[in-house]
Amino acid sequence: MADSGISKKGFNRLDFDEIKRVGVLVGFDILACASKKKSCGPGCDWLVQDKRYYTLMLLKHIEALLLAKSSSFPEAVLSWYTEATSAAREYALMEERLYPVFKHKTQKD
Repeated sequence: MADSGISKKGFNRLDFDEIKRVGVLVGFDILACASKKKSCGPGCDWLVQDKRYYTLMLLKHIEALLLAKSSSFPEAVLSWYTEATSAAREYALMEERLYPVFKHKTQKD
């Protein structure tokens, strides 16, 4: 059973359906982002369903629109953007804290 404290950290506290609704409101096309990704590993279909990837690409899209000042956003989008940015920072901090564990295990092998 997952610890309830962990389940509400990082991207886990964001609802994927809400993320998709915000994407529609700001004209975000996840398929276009995923199809541009050229690397080994998961394909486009997998990336489209990955909450972390989807959220990070949507945040970049909204940031670009904010920098260009080409759009005004509904309050719901701005509120979500603030929450998602905070969740992304939490996730980055969790990764940073876990990295030494992975690095240590790799060095032993």
